[in-house]
Amino acid sequence: MNFDKNRFANFAKYDLTINKAFFRNMALVTIAGTIGIAMLGFITRYNIYHDVATDLSEWNTAPAPGEFTHYTWNYLSTFYVLCFFLLMMDIFAGCWAHNLRNKQGRIIELTLPATNLEKFTWHALLMLVGGFVLCILSLLIADGLNALLTLMMFGTENGIGSLTLSAGQILTLNMPTNDLLSLPSVSSEGEVSEEDIQALNMLRASSFAMISAFICKIVTFFFGNALKYKYNIILTYIALQILSTVGSICFFIFTAATTGDAIDAIADSDMDNNDVINLLTGLSVAGGVLSLLVAAGLIWWSYRRYTKAQISAPFNK
Repeated sequence: MNFDKNRFANFAKYDLTINKAFFRNMALVTIAGTIGIAMLGFITRYNIYHDVATDLSEWNTAPAPGEFTHYTWNYLSTFYVLCFFLLMMDIFAGCWAHNLRNKQGRIIELTLPATNLEKFTWHALLMLVGGFVLCILSLLIADGLNALLTLMMFGTENGIGSLTLSAGQILTLNMPTNDLLSLPSVSSEGEVSEEDIQALNMLRASSFAMISAFICKIVTFFFGNALKYKYNIILTYIALQILSTVGSICFFIFTAATTGDAIDAIADSDMDNNDVINLLTGLSVAGGVLSLLVAAGLIWWSYRRYTKAQISAPFNK
């Protein structure tokens, strides 16, 4: 388990030099895809304005761009950007062991003067952390272009929507949170009722569970690459679809068989709405923690598989 920073840095420099074309292409695809989705969203919003302005111009009531507040609404574009990021993170995670795809690559990888821990740590940091940072940078670049075009075409009358802010609101479920804070139960002094606090806590727990599930899914592709060096992304996707289908069927059967008993048990226990919300909050937190533990276990298992990599293996020819 010896870890030397100099050896780690030398291996990182070697990997970036030898595979620079691969990493450059991955970065270009990520940036271009993000910008493309953002620009498509802007063009859609502009076409909506153009069509409305054209229709109303016949009545001499053509609207000004600043009269349409929905031009600052970027949630749909951001949703597709986040879906694209999730896809790219799956690809990043599924490519961390790309050096082992062929026999010559395995010979070079396994004989380099660095420990397994140093090499594995570099691959994991580059593809998981580096891929995440690349997605953030791509989002910021697309956000800047979207803001510039919005400013040029629609001005600042209604503000300029931010893709980055919309992404944060989607991932943290702040949209329903804002709706809850606007409920009549909030007093005139701005104090939030106990019911609203519990609902907000449930949303935060749900957001934690959702993000943890995404992390676990990405790490699953990471583990898939530790098992299979070629076609691993496709095989992992197929395996996840099969597991999802089997799990959905089992959940449906279990739910159909136990729903009545569960409802009767809740009724007999005199649980009120607050108790149910607290139960759902606890289940969400537990599910999120379980997802993170599974992700950590898969990372450890991937490392164990990496330490046992061989130059010639029947499963990875």
